[in-house]
Amino acid sequence: MKNLKAVFSLTTLIITAVTLITACKSSTNQSNEADSTNHRIKPGKVSKRTQDGCYLYVSGAQSRDTLYVQLHIQNNKVSGRMIEEIYEKDSRKGTIAGTMQADKSIKAIWTFMQEGSTDTMTVAFRLNHTGLLQKPLKADSKTGRQVTDAAAPYSVKLEPTDCNKE
Repeated sequence: MKNLKAVFSLTTLIITAVTLITACKSSTNQSNEADSTNHRIKPGKVSKRTQDGCYLYVSGAQSRDTLYVQLHIQNNKVSGRMIEEIYEKDSRKGTIAGTMQADKSIKAIWTFMQEGSTDTMTVAFRLNHTGLLQKPLKADSKTGRQVTDAAAPYSVKLEPTDCNKE
């Protein structure tokens, strides 16, 4: 009778141990699959990770003109600040809000203050491995206002910069 109880106890212990080990391995595999799925970028969608960055473009005579862009990207929503300071002219400072596509192109509305008035302009960027590219601005022949040149390539190269500068 003692042998039967010992065999029964040992069998129960082995079955419990095997069940626990199997459950732990299954849970780990499911967790790893879920983790790798969350970080894959599916076609047509942008990763759900948050991304922050600041970028600077310096131009003009004696490098006195600057364009500073601070971006916060979460999912495909883009927000941030944009400051354009042209030497001996009024600066334009404001916020940007838009969306980022799977190809890392960003279309946003820049709402800014200039000469005491609020104005808006559509801007277009593309993130790449070296920084931020912008489609250049041009003058609209009918209104004289600056607009993004939609037909132009992303040719204005903003370099990564310290976000604590501004």
